[in-house]
Amino acid sequence: MARTSRPLVSVICPTYNRSQAIVRTLESVRTQTVTDWELLVMSDGCTDDTEDWVRAAAREDERVRLVRTARHGHPSGPRNEGLGLARGAYIAYIDHDDVWLENHLDVLLSLFGEGGELVATGFRRRNRHGEVTASSDAFGLCWHPELQLLGPIFEPSRVAHRAGLAERVGGWRAGYGLEDWDLWLRLADAGAVFTTAQDRTTELLDDPGTRRFSTPLRHRMPVAALDDPRLAHAVLTELRDGRHEAAFRAAAEADTRAWFARLGTTPEFSVPRGWDGDMDAAIARAAVEAPPPWPDLVLVPEGGRYVVAQRLWCADTEHADRCTALTRSTQREQFALVDAIVRRTAGSTGLLHSGPAPQPAAPVLSS
Repeated sequence: MARTSRPLVSVICPTYNRSQAIVRTLESVRTQTVTDWELLVMSDGCTDDTEDWVRAAAREDERVRLVRTARHGHPSGPRNEGLGLARGAYIAYIDHDDVWLENHLDVLLSLFGEGGELVATGFRRRNRHGEVTASSDAFGLCWHPELQLLGPIFEPSRVAHRAGLAERVGGWRAGYGLEDWDLWLRLADAGAVFTTAQDRTTELLDDPGTRRFSTPLRHRMPVAALDDPRLAHAVLTELRDGRHEAAFRAAAEADTRAWFARLGTTPEFSVPRGWDGDMDAAIARAAVEAPPPWPDLVLVPEGGRYVVAQRLWCADTEHADRCTALTRSTQREQFALVDAIVRRTAGSTGLLHSGPAPQPAAPVLSS
């Protein structure tokens, strides 16, 4: 018998050709300690047996519903269609290759109960062998509109919001870049704030085969621009040289301390529920644990010159431009270090005195 009462939570899961592997994701929803939910599995025109596995789950559990959509080739379309069908007071998301711990919805609802409108939890990443490759910490769950602008924090499987919130800013958008970062930023621009919890209630697949790893990076932040391609290549090589890593880490730590000291004086800044840790110690630890700087530094011909630039995950040019401006204003020590390296390598002709700074090396911008 079809369910007629309105569920408390609508869970939206876009999928494409996941086959039997989707069962683990479905089961992680079905075993939640919170039971008042509906699960909308949005098949993006699957051509394998994924839908058969979803139908089997739906026969066992009336809260599971398969919805077949035309092929979008991007999760934003199915998510938007799911929003149109959702009946819950709250909307949660889960990607078809992630899983929830059994208390995930309970933690989300507790954040809503405390007044949250846009909420997120912590995570663990596991590779295809089940090995943990990364885990969230309290520092990475701090939030401010500027942090949201500069970093793709909070994957969809970690996030929920009150019904109707996403539609107010136009819903999910397809295209290049990270669509979750794009939506969270538009929500922040509209005045929504994230409330977070330290609880690691999501397990995210860490695998090169996931869509995040294959998303084209179409936007860039220039670091230096030179007329001579040989000098431009020399600057690129020098910036990538590992002997500068310690200096960049120290600069990133100094920049982050100054940045967070300012953010901490604003009403928008928040820390995860219950955290009273030492911010300075957290910043120092984050600087040590950060991946090496310049993960996506490239050399491209542009406007008759050769530009050394950092590739960005931004969805559009406006976002990239805003990242550029804010990065330059918040990462002064790193920019000074870049300036010095460019000057030693190519002279002053490569400096971008009116341009952006490089992407921060500190991991406060990553999830």
